[in-house]
Amino acid sequence: MTLFDEFDGVKHQQWIEKITSDLKGKDFNENLISKTEDGFDIQPIYNSENLANNLSNSYSLEKEKTQWEIQEQISIDNIKEANRLAIHALKGGANSIQFNGEIKSQQEMNLLLDGIMINIIHLHFYSPNPINIQNYFDSYIQSNSINPRELNYTISYDYFGEYLTSGNKNKSFSLKPLHTFSVNGFNYTNSGATATQELAYSLNQALAYINKATDEGLSIDTSLGKLKFNLGVSSNYFVEIAKIRAFKILWKLVSKEYDCEMPPYIHSQTTSYNITAPDAQTNILRTTTEAMSAIIGGCNSLSITPFNSAYEKPSDFTNRVARNIQILLKEEAYLDKVTEAAKGAYYIEELTDKLVIGALDLFKKIEASGGFLINIENSSIQSSIKNSHAKRLADYSNNSKTLLGVNKHPNKMETTPKAIIPTKENNTFIDPLTPINLAQEIINQKALANA
Repeated sequence: MTLFDEFDGVKHQQWIEKITSDLKGKDFNENLISKTEDGFDIQPIYNSENLANNLSNSYSLEKEKTQWEIQEQISIDNIKEANRLAIHALKGGANSIQFNGEIKSQQEMNLLLDGIMINIIHLHFYSPNPINIQNYFDSYIQSNSINPRELNYTISYDYFGEYLTSGNKNKSFSLKPLHTFSVNGFNYTNSGATATQELAYSLNQALAYINKATDEGLSIDTSLGKLKFNLGVSSNYFVEIAKIRAFKILWKLVSKEYDCEMPPYIHSQTTSYNITAPDAQTNILRTTTEAMSAIIGGCNSLSITPFNSAYEKPSDFTNRVARNIQILLKEEAYLDKVTEAAKGAYYIEELTDKLVIGALDLFKKIEASGGFLINIENSSIQSSIKNSHAKRLADYSNNSKTLLGVNKHPNKMETTPKAIIPTKENNTFIDPLTPINLAQEIINQKALANA
């Protein structure tokens, strides 16, 4: 018998009654219950009763230990410069590189990978011409006598995601020869989607890929194995931890329907949605907590958005700062030494369950109304995300929510650069979903109100 065995446990309802009494007539719901952007209630207290029928117990999220790739994203604007940036990042502590863009010849592939030991790093290519990349890469490893089975790499493209964000449809692509196909959930986050929306729409998009791949003759095992998920990470710390955990459960539920359970590969990328041009160094704090959410949630790889990216091209210095955040979290915070850090945390577990239930419900509604492609062609998904962004913008514009350095504690001594806002291309098929800079929109709203 222990000392605690001599005392009766306190039930959740007893805590609520005590808190209500201490409020002395004030309304409990109004004063102590807040809501997430998805409308989930956040209680002032959680205990073990919140773990009754917890989904994480049924769908184990554990792995041997928390390990993730420190990934640098590099645009292929200039082959020699991309090679220099990759080698610089690897020397600075990255162990994963993703090259984004086109490689137009075998010579360019050879120059791009010159001096990079591709057998000891994780290598990723994201390109609108993935089959060409695969051919050039195969030739490269053959000419260098490298065993492809010893490599950890992906070559991918997100055809449906690019259709969603550009409005231009590629009618002729085939999934059959692709090494990997990506589902870029961060497109939703960067346009103002809630956590539930990003989870659900990413699943709908994945199902569209599976349907196309199996129609082309690929097996379910092969189709599911080729998928790679890129999820955005925003600044709502606990919700973002729960979001990645929820996605793992959701993917188990979906893949179980195909009798082919396999864990998803999840890359996380800190959002550009709330990266501010005003007082830009505060972005270092935002991206640090976002990185922690991704790691604790259990991502497989992580890229951090440099703090100055809202208004200029990142430099070697700002890339280094972004990279060093991950190195500090690994080498000094020891986040790679724990297994399932959020397991059993009452609040996070309940948030995880609520996100699973909410996202599964939205996912089913999209499928019942025709599926992913139908719902982007009729703008249902885009409209839903735009409504979520509009609500969030209103909350920040009226100061009911805070974006540090923008609508609270602005640095009045600073000459603020204007954020770069992506422009819409002319499109043929749909109204595209575009990235948004929340801070600049708040500034624009306030300027309009004061005009």
